[in-house]
Amino acid sequence: MPNLNRSLEATLGSFPKVSTSMTDIQSSQHSSLFDNLNSVCVGKNYNSRNICDTTSKDKGTLFTYIGISEPDKDKHFYENQTIINAQKRNIEFDADKHDKIMQLMRESTGTKTSWVLNERRWTCRQCSFAYNGFSVEKCDICKSWRTPPSLSQPCTVTVTEDRNITMNCSSNKPINWSDSKIQVPIATLDQELEDDFQILPDGDSPTEDQKWTCKKCTLVNSERSLVCEACYGSKLRSITLNHDMTLKKGEFWSCSKCTLKNSLNNLVCKACKTDKYPETMSSRSPSPRHDRSKRNMVRGATSSKVVQSTRSIAVVKGKVNILTDLDHNSITSGPYEPWQCLVCTFENTKSYIICDMCQKMRKDLNNSSNPKEPPRLTQQEMSNKHWNYIVKYCKLKKQSYLDDEFPPMPSSLYYNPSEIKDSHLVKWKRLRDIVVDDEKDVPWAVFRKPQPSDISQGVLGNCWLLSALAVLAEREDLVRAVLITREFCGQGVYQVRLCKDGHWITVLVDDYFPCDKRGHLFYSQAKRKQLWVPLIEKAVAKIHGCYEALVSGRAIEGLATLTGAPCESIPLQASSIPAPAEEELDVDLIWAQLLSSRQAMFLMGASCGGGNMKVDEVEYHSKGLRPRHAYSLLDVRDINGIRLLKLRNPWGHFVWKGDWSEVCSMWTTELREELMPEECQDGTFWIAFTDVLKYFDCIDICKVRNGWNEIRLTGILPPLASQQHLSCIFLTILEPTEVDFTLFQEGQRKSEKSQRSQLDLCVVLFRARAGSTIGSLVEHSKRQVRGFVGCNKMLEAGEYVVVPLAFNHWHTGLEDVAAYPRYVLAIHSSKKLFAENILPPSYILADAIISLTLARGQRHEGREGMTAYYLTKGWAGLVVMVENRHENKWIHVKCDCQESYNVVSTRGTLKTVDSVPPLTRQVIIVLTQLEGSGGFSIAHRLTHRLANSQGLHDWGPIGSSHDPELDHQTTGLHSPRLF
Repeated sequence: MPNLNRSLEATLGSFPKVSTSMTDIQSSQHSSLFDNLNSVCVGKNYNSRNICDTTSKDKGTLFTYIGISEPDKDKHFYENQTIINAQKRNIEFDADKHDKIMQLMRESTGTKTSWVLNERRWTCRQCSFAYNGFSVEKCDICKSWRTPPSLSQPCTVTVTEDRNITMNCSSNKPINWSDSKIQVPIATLDQELEDDFQILPDGDSPTEDQKWTCKKCTLVNSERSLVCEACYGSKLRSITLNHDMTLKKGEFWSCSKCTLKNSLNNLVCKACKTDKYPETMSSRSPSPRHDRSKRNMVRGATSSKVVQSTRSIAVVKGKVNILTDLDHNSITSGPYEPWQCLVCTFENTKSYIICDMCQKMRKDLNNSSNPKEPPRLTQQEMSNKHWNYIVKYCKLKKQSYLDDEFPPMPSSLYYNPSEIKDSHLVKWKRLRDIVVDDEKDVPWAVFRKPQPSDISQGVLGNCWLLSALAVLAEREDLVRAVLITREFCGQGVYQVRLCKDGHWITVLVDDYFPCDKRGHLFYSQAKRKQLWVPLIEKAVAKIHGCYEALVSGRAIEGLATLTGAPCESIPLQASSIPAPAEEELDVDLIWAQLLSSRQAMFLMGASCGGGNMKVDEVEYHSKGLRPRHAYSLLDVRDINGIRLLKLRNPWGHFVWKGDWSEVCSMWTTELREELMPEECQDGTFWIAFTDVLKYFDCIDICKVRNGWNEIRLTGILPPLASQQHLSCIFLTILEPTEVDFTLFQEGQRKSEKSQRSQLDLCVVLFRARAGSTIGSLVEHSKRQVRGFVGCNKMLEAGEYVVVPLAFNHWHTGLEDVAAYPRYVLAIHSSKKLFAENILPPSYILADAIISLTLARGQRHEGREGMTAYYLTKGWAGLVVMVENRHENKWIHVKCDCQESYNVVSTRGTLKTVDSVPPLTRQVIIVLTQLEGSGGFSIAHRLTHRLANSQGLHDWGPIGSSHDPELDHQTTGLHSPRLF
């Protein structure tokens, strides 16, 4: 089977190219497109011509010379069948020089080159035919109506006969305009040159006393000025019949600081002098508390990181990105290299130029040297163009699409295919060759009214994903949002939109699926020959490397991947950490949360017998439950005090056999009529809330809400307290709003379980305060060794600081900055807010942990003037912080945690000695759970004494205040901080 992607680049030439055009280049609305043009001179020979292309820029009016060389410049001749030299000049048009050039052209008619000066043409915008008669209103080829300027506005552009003229442009010597033998190169128009014109009076030449009034600023300008001398408004627009002086869409840019609408010609805002194109801010940008003028803030979302792009065509393995109505040079290269949207800060795959989140055009491509501004396409249109091109290519080659990034090979099934003895039993088959016994005559379709009962799990242990799909199937609009390709494709090209590790991505897959020896689908499938289940399963397998990577997980991961919405987990079992570290469960509060979540139409899933629960396999099976299995939670009902939940097993069978099962005698006639348990088929069943608390570990909730705003910002989690690498997020809230924060880390599914190592994550929110410190604690998530954590808070108007935290990778040998773990912070809010990455204060980690410990830690009065704080609740470890209230005494603190296991220390050792100065607080140690899959134990012993001097004396090295000594890695966290 020929490979599409590898043969794609060689076949690009078989498709027609869409010509670019220059539209209204003399108008002020496009003049900014020429700001960054650089001079280029290329010497080639086409049809015995020497071609040299140069573009220069100055401030002022934009002139276009067609069919002649530009005055006072070297001779420049353009290829691509068009001779155009655009220049922005600050001087007025020289009528005398123009007359002199025209006279030379008339005198040249006696030479071997003859010119047709009286024949005018116009170019069709639809088919680019350039030789339509000037007096006709429809194109001779496609019969499209002529677009403005109207026939009443005569065009001074003339079309000449095609000649082969040899010119020499290698010399830098200026042109001698007095030379009567000057030869003018030929121009043929295949661009939109009907817009490149100059309006002249009815006379032969302009006169001094004829003036025109600018419609924008009402300034009276001389006839020779082609743009307004004050506001650079277009003369053409001022003298035509259009009386609307309001800046239309595309004619202005809005200031990011004061929102004033400025003309495209203005490079700085007229009101606040803010640059039109904000400078790229690095991670070391100053704090907004000190330099508010440099804050790059955009309403709704803002990012301080701008990924600069190189300009080349992108044809990458398995991902063809051909934009038929854009110049190929506007597409950036590099497979899957991300770029960050300047509007919403969402990080996109580099091969796209439309933001997947806000559907805005990529800003760093808008300032290109291409005069034609790319059209603003929506993400859906962008995906359609991508899909359409591949389908057209496959039809042309009469073959089906093959995805060589996820080929039909054992490597797409297993981590180590060579170690799997029965890998040969799996056969990859095209959709048309897959056998479906009961529905042979039914055609395949992507959707047929998706329902939870459609899903059947295969031999793969990915119940976490299928239970999430079953919940999603309750709302067809959410299922359709995942599938971009929603109709059956005969060429086998499908697109799926997923949220991986907090990033939105579009995944391209073919229609090869693993099958058994009988030709049946080997993994998950949907009834009635629907494709949405195997397509989504294959897309998730592709982003994680193989199908084996999907084995085991929790429903919350599947819900987050499919929806991108904030998710939270409600524990149903008491923590293994002994009291008082964890409070007892509030059963009534949990039930209230489930009822309110169901009322809000949130998606929910339940985890059976997972976590640290002690599972009796025999008891679970006798009750019809599968331990360490994910179920879909479809309904929550409270009827006359009877609390019931409706669950579904993604297997489609093996259901609950206890109280309130289908055959249970507890059902009354009224309850049967209302809940209809007899219709609970295909793995669905009702179960009492008390049994859920007994047999289930947790319930996951996905908060899918319409009309909310979304921001995603990225950063790194360095294994040290270095201000150079740390980052935090500054929020400005203008009105009360509910906000959800979700902190993601990079996924681990591409590695086998034995090689996975997740970070402990915590996101903390503080009030912002002037100076180099943070304000009071507002909210925080639990610290957990998981893929993501989150918290929710109703916030008042004001300024806040978000601090992402992680500690269990400290002192693990990570030295390369490029290897530091990255995070994605997703912010969902009911109202729009401002957000940006800022450079944090030097001791942001110390201040954050101290503030968190004071607010949430346990207080222990060790002695007079000294208080020790311990933070263990929801912390996946331990924090010890000591407060010295003495005015002239030091406190020596010895902390011994050597009997703890499965934890790591931010000090690099489990035993520390510190001298805490007067009137300061110090974070003594931070212990963190090393592996999330196993348990951990914390044992600590604190010994302290008063001292009159700073040194540790007999408790440590001579002259030292800390043991181990604080270095550049730990100073920002463990240095003593004044009250």
